[in-house]
Amino acid sequence: MGIIEVEGLRKTYGNLVAVDGISFEVAHGEILGILGPNGSGKTTTLKSLLGLITFDAGNVRLKGIDVARNRTGAVRYAGAILEGARNIYWYLSPEENLIYFAGIKGRSRRSVSRRIDQLLETLDLEGVRDKEVREFSSGMKQKTALACALVHDPEVLLLDEPTLGLDVETSASVRKMLRSLVRNDGKTILITSHDMSFVESVCDRVLIIRQGRIVSHETIASLRNKFSNKIYSLRIAGTGADSFAVSIGNSRQAAVEPSEDGSVQLSMRLEEPMQLLGILRDLERDGLSLLDLRVVESSLEDIFLDLMGKIWE
Repeated sequence: MGIIEVEGLRKTYGNLVAVDGISFEVAHGEILGILGPNGSGKTTTLKSLLGLITFDAGNVRLKGIDVARNRTGAVRYAGAILEGARNIYWYLSPEENLIYFAGIKGRSRRSVSRRIDQLLETLDLEGVRDKEVREFSSGMKQKTALACALVHDPEVLLLDEPTLGLDVETSASVRKMLRSLVRNDGKTILITSHDMSFVESVCDRVLIIRQGRIVSHETIASLRNKFSNKIYSLRIAGTGADSFAVSIGNSRQAAVEPSEDGSVQLSMRLEEPMQLLGILRDLERDGLSLLDLRVVESSLEDIFLDLMGKIWE
């Protein structure tokens, strides 16, 4: 039994089906990423887990507690970020927000004072701890929202676009923090995000949904094995290299980029290594030189776009 359980979840808004009977579990100490195009049902699923919306059918449980029947009992185990930092008060300071959210989870100011100091320091908010959040940039608001989600030391984190508005350095520190929360503290985390590199670097599994339905649910390694094609980048030179590259580009939808030194860069996605051998034989036949050959693994973003493209076809 997972610490997060979703069975047959369905939610409609009039004639629009936002979530269409999805089921999944998240095990203790696991990070699950939910991916999908805009309007696919990611945020609706997260809000259902928090009991913020009434769903039409299905069951949602946190730590075995039915969210629909006992929302207060279930969500006490969870901390959350909603997209756009909507889970914090903009006319309060970061410190005041942290004290407030700790209080509604039953924690006194004294009991969380050290944790508040740690969170403010870790998220680089110490210097603005007394300023009103409404004066902050979107990235600073997002960091405040993350601190509030963590202040009561929840077992489960439900994070909607946690890196939205963050700079590269802060995003990296959040990535490190989430891994540490799982590895050292045994937290369970569910993330919805458009930041594919972030999801790829922190998540154990990904759930891909489109139009409210699950189209893939597996580990990132399994996704790579199932959907990933390697990208081969060749740099060739010699008389006729341009026309050879254009011919390959047309037949295999390859990217062709001439270089100033007269060579040509050819990048293509191949399903089988044997296809590359055929191209190398053709190079030799035409008297062309192979100056460089590199193999690049598909990223999670490449796989996602490829998968969405196949579904839309």
